[in-house]
Amino acid sequence: MDAQPKSAAGPRQRDRNARLLEALLRSSDQLLRHQARKHAELPEDAEDALQRAYLLFLERYDGRWKPLPWLYTTVKREAWAIRRRACRSRELSLDAPAREADRQALNETIPSDGCPPEERVCSQELFEERRRALAALKPDQRQALWLFGTGYSYAEICQLTGWTYTKVNRSIAEGRAELRRRLAEGRG
Repeated sequence: MDAQPKSAAGPRQRDRNARLLEALLRSSDQLLRHQARKHAELPEDAEDALQRAYLLFLERYDGRWKPLPWLYTTVKREAWAIRRRACRSRELSLDAPAREADRQALNETIPSDGCPPEERVCSQELFEERRRALAALKPDQRQALWLFGTGYSYAEICQLTGWTYTKVNRSIAEGRAELRRRLAEGRG
């Protein structure tokens, strides 16, 4: 599924980037590894994010920005992308009944310092208020907010819906503002 990035660099630029990357890794390898571990879900994902970021650096870095911040940000974004892909592949259907063994394993693997989930659930009145506020949004706003909230990027929402980037941006921004306004009215 991982396609190789389109090369924006010529052979000379790739050689320059390779030398620059080698120097960066000598001086900042631990910093970059820490960044990857911080944003990745698994150690293997951190390694994958680093490798992908290095490849992108070799192919796409054009010298317009300082190299370390460029690479630092790219490592973070690649770790997030891997996490999003992994999360989507693990999603379960909301309609499917959860097996008790799965529920038990989930409770054992996710430590929590807070109170149990049952105590964190919103009251029925608050839930109904939020449901009504969401239902009152325009369908495009509701759909855009739902997709964005489940982890899709603006570009992915454009692909899924066939909308322009401007429409996605507007639907999310206006939907958020309308949702905030309606929830504030309900409390006031």
